[in-house]
Amino acid sequence: MIHPTRIVGPRGRMAPVALAIVAVNILSVAPALAAEPPPSYPHKSVRRVELGEGPRSYWLFEPADPSPESAPVIVFNHGWFAVNPGVYGAWIEHLVRKGRIVIAPRYQRDWSTPPANFLPNGLVAVRDALDVLASSPAHVRPDRTKFAIMGHSAGGNLAAQMAAVAAEADLPVPRAVISVFPGEVFPSRTPDLANVPASTLLVVLAGEKDVVVGDQRAREIFAQASAVPRERKKFILYRSDLRGVPHFRADHLAPTGAHALFDTGDGLLPNAQMAQAEVNAFDTFGFWRIADLTLEAAFAGKTLDEATDKGEAFRHLGYWSDGRPVISPIVGDDLATIPRVFPRGGLKLIGWPAAIPRDAAVTKAETAATAVK
Repeated sequence: MIHPTRIVGPRGRMAPVALAIVAVNILSVAPALAAEPPPSYPHKSVRRVELGEGPRSYWLFEPADPSPESAPVIVFNHGWFAVNPGVYGAWIEHLVRKGRIVIAPRYQRDWSTPPANFLPNGLVAVRDALDVLASSPAHVRPDRTKFAIMGHSAGGNLAAQMAAVAAEADLPVPRAVISVFPGEVFPSRTPDLANVPASTLLVVLAGEKDVVVGDQRAREIFAQASAVPRERKKFILYRSDLRGVPHFRADHLAPTGAHALFDTGDGLLPNAQMAQAEVNAFDTFGFWRIADLTLEAAFAGKTLDEATDKGEAFRHLGYWSDGRPVISPIVGDDLATIPRVFPRGGLKLIGWPAAIPRDAAVTKAETAATAVK
């Protein structure tokens, strides 16, 4: 590679030809991700529909071509203000074409929705979606024995909360909870995460460059879900790898992945959200693969230790074209062995009132969720 001081232009500045040569050399030596076969999908397309109103509305995504008689159900909770399903559309499509129904609750209208309402709003949406799936001949029947909850950011926190109140809210037993870079917009001591069922598989993820939420809530969820035994839970810390193309940067937006066909234009700065939701191998080798392994283990009645060789399967993110492995995440069940991640300010931006505005009619799901008040 040419040393930048050897070819200079006027006033000591690097000549354009040197810049060009340096750029070519950098690109020529930067490894690309080694190609792997694309995933095989049993379903060719996704059928989607939006139902409900306001912050209790939701999207239903169902496998089609062919359409199964019944399918497992995954609740996918978006991040704060990321109410546009297009922001996570690539991941949702992957989950559905693998043969799963995805329920994507909206749970917030806009910035004015108090965070304390996220859980009751989400519970109403999920209960209604399950009723629609079970009763309408136009939809795939939900397999209530194969039910899982996942989410990113505020949705990752909501996933754990939903699992803690699932029994009270008459939801199916969550076989798996996948909490991705979770953040708590407004701190709350309830619901008690010790009520996450012991039979659940729990995977909590954090990113070493996540300066938005850090790892505080991720660690709390992992520790407070105390009923889940160690062989059924794993904490995963993603690390950045900037050695090749594309760069793998373990920041807060890493789990997002845009899909233009699911873009509703909703949310805060939707164009910017979609533009930043890049789909790369960090998604396919990382987040999607970890979710798939967890869901398959949960629905087969296995522990995470059994299904992943005590977490070893979670560490593989592929190889660069020069043969070097992508820097693997740190995986374990002992938080004392995992480095800390600290945010820069976090999400404490708006002083919401602690009180929750209540509608005149209180549904069964809301009654079950009064612990969030």
